Amino acid sequence: MIEAVFLGLLLGFFAGLIPGIHTNLLAVVIAGLHFDVWFSSVLLVSLAVSRSVVDAVPTVFLGASEDVMALLPGHRLLKKGYGIEAVKFCVIGSVLGVVFGMLLIPFFLFVFPLLFSLLKPVLFWILLMLVIFLLFRDSWWAFVVFFLSGLLGLLVLNSVREPLFPLLSGLFGASGLLMSLFSRVSVPFQADTDVARLPKLSLFSSVVFGALAGGIVTLFPGLGPSQAAALSQIKRQRSFSFLVLVGALGTVDVLISLVTFFVVGKTRNGAVVIIEQLLGSISGSVLFYFVAVACVSVGFASVLALFASKWYAFFVELVDYSLISFLVLLFLFFMGFFLSGWLGVLVFITSTFVGMIAPLTNTSRSHAMGCLLLPTLILLW
Repeated sequence: MIEAVFLGLLLGFFAGLIPGIHTNLLAVVIAGLHFDVWFSSVLLVSLAVSRSVVDAVPTVFLGASEDVMALLPGHRLLKKGYGIEAVKFCVIGSVLGVVFGMLLIPFFLFVFPLLFSLLKPVLFWILLMLVIFLLFRDSWWAFVVFFLSGLLGLLVLNSVREPLFPLLSGLFGASGLLMSLFSRVSVPFQADTDVARLPKLSLFSSVVFGALAGGIVTLFPGLGPSQAAALSQIKRQRSFSFLVLVGALGTVDVLISLVTFFVVGKTRNGAVVIIEQLLGSISGSVLFYFVAVACVSVGFASVLALFASKWYAFFVELVDYSLISFLVLLFLFFMGFFLSGWLGVLVFITSTFVGMIAPLTNTSRSHAMGCLLLPTLILLW
């Protein structure tokens, strides 16, 4: 199955570099190719993990990613000439997150069945309280962003072909790119240095919080790494330590989603949903194998991400940043049309303008995940 691991690694690498190509989209395509189910499952694990690592590159250099919590600190560091450094810290978070996540697997295997049985009757109320907590931490515009994106999600999730691409690309990708286009962002020289240093305690705490929070939110439908990052950031952190946290969360989400699937039979990650359709269930030995695949993938993907960050740094210095933003916007527009037709284009444009409310009002973009959370709350009710 080495071929499946490296094919997944390559697909994850290129998907991570291209804004809008989500793991869920590729997972559906792979399932439709009717490969051997075991080959496809290994490929999906490798793809999901490697993409979660490489996604740091466009998040920092283009400001286009569904990893909304990393956009602001990553882009801010890019404007200071520390874009490569920002990617490095995201990658450090991914690698250490997988290592610490592995150490936590025995704990999660023991605790998850008990937690899930306790949470199941009150899942709606806990999820509602978490949403309210996140909204009240921000300005009243957070409620506007949440409910507008939630209403959009309710309207399109069951009425548009491949709705997630135009919906999420507009809310989190195109909105940021459009802001960059209008604000005429200039990117300074990106130094490949090791200037930034994190105290060991800050590094350790970021990884621990990332692994724990990433594990816990897999029990809640509709919550993902962005909400886990917001919940973890009780106190203000330095940009670099926060990027370590976000890097850990993105990769741990894939790893612990496999554990959740094994323990309680619930799937919260798009790639794991397809794995469930392919395999039905997994044994302990299969889980162990998938964890090994994740470790191999995160190692190779980290090297590729660091290499790609240097290439991106050279590219954004060489080419006008407004032109790059415009070309990526065009790509997202045509991909929306290709996948979802004219209705998808309408969703893409609408979600882009809804997504622009957050940066214009200095509100966290993570509230736009109401597009998934509000329908989930209504479904649980």
